[in-house]
Amino acid sequence: MKKSLRKTGALIISMVMLLAIGGTVMADADMSGQDGVIGEFTTPDVATTQDKTVKIYKEITAYNPEDCTVNAPAITFTYTITHDASLADQDIYDANSHHNPASNVHAKTKEGIGTPTITGTAAGQLALVPGTDTLTASENGTANRFPLTISFENVDFTAAGAGAGVYRYQIDETTTEATKNASGIAEGAVANTLYMDVYVNGEGNVYGYVLFTNRTAAIDARTDDDAAAASAAGKTEGFVGSKADQVKYGDPATDGSVADKYYTFNLEVEKEVVNDAYTQNNHHEFPFTITLTNSTVSANVLPIMTVGSYATQTALTAAPIAGTWNPTIGHTGKITYVGIPTGTTITIKETNDVTGVTYTSVSTGADTNADSLDIATGADSNTATVNCNATALTAATENHTGADEVKFTNTMKLISPTGIIIRSAPYLLLFAAGAVLFILIRHGKKNENSEKV
Repeated sequence: MKKSLRKTGALIISMVMLLAIGGTVMADADMSGQDGVIGEFTTPDVATTQDKTVKIYKEITAYNPEDCTVNAPAITFTYTITHDASLADQDIYDANSHHNPASNVHAKTKEGIGTPTITGTAAGQLALVPGTDTLTASENGTANRFPLTISFENVDFTAAGAGAGVYRYQIDETTTEATKNASGIAEGAVANTLYMDVYVNGEGNVYGYVLFTNRTAAIDARTDDDAAAASAAGKTEGFVGSKADQVKYGDPATDGSVADKYYTFNLEVEKEVVNDAYTQNNHHEFPFTITLTNSTVSANVLPIMTVGSYATQTALTAAPIAGTWNPTIGHTGKITYVGIPTGTTITIKETNDVTGVTYTSVSTGADTNADSLDIATGADSNTATVNCNATALTAATENHTGADEVKFTNTMKLISPTGIIIRSAPYLLLFAAGAVLFILIRHGKKNENSEKV
């Protein structure tokens, strides 16, 4: 029994050791936090075998005047990874500190081989779905990253004519600017074409990746300054903005966020009733018509809607932002919409559907408020207009939420008691006619008496 336990224990220890060794040899190939380089020697002349898949990233910087979560717009980014002869024979020099004795090793790139794949949500694409994918947004812009996996699993670097070396590939984001704009995304300044060097040892194993933007620049670290070499080559973690360039949004001249950008704003609509205890206490919900227009953003979007007490609206579905919403809102009721693409103009009006009552309707909090108007049963109020930013694909400077929410206030107008005047009018007319007749008769008799004299 003891021998059996000792054998089992030894087996377990052996397995743990093997797993530990395997974990040491096979490092996770993920560009996140690597500044474009995976597999850089940490000990002179010691390379670590990498996975044959590597993750790079697609970044969208989301803006909103508040810190909030918004739904991503509907968009499909498309990608290809290719190679051709023009990518070969580019010079690479590493830093001499990576070798013992110190020396700068030189190599020329080889054209990539095989058919590697790039996958986001599917082969060759990254599809964002509103309601499924979200973005974290803020006034100064928050970076949101989505992984793209490049696989060299089906590439045989031991095939005839291959062998050890540095293989260069080209990676393209082929989504057009027009497609991005239709989703409300402004094209960033980041390169849409990247290059990846794959470092392969004599056994055909990958031991390093370098991702960069400058096709023709030699990667030259002979000054023993890896940072300078990285800067010259434009090394990157993917289709992302430079960390060093993430500065406070404001003046476009100093806005360093070069990734693609998504701009949104928020809206709250609230209701108040004055001088009508019945409608107040029963929180009667008045019909509203909210109409949205946007001549630039035509792809599906999905603002995040929160319906408070004493309000009703059918759940929103992903659709072009141009359209009409028809909520109903009662006294103290409120509905909030988060993540409306900039460039959207919103008009809001209410209808008085309370029988036999007239209200004075007026709005506050809009960019252009609904002027005061007496609305009888079945009548519409004047229109309030919200346009946090008149131009699409640029930052909104305000939200209509909180203290700046759009509020429609209805003050009931009391009708004066006019029935007494109406009922007395015939008698007053008869009295007046009688008085006139009496005067005429008196006048006639006076003339008659005068003639007799």
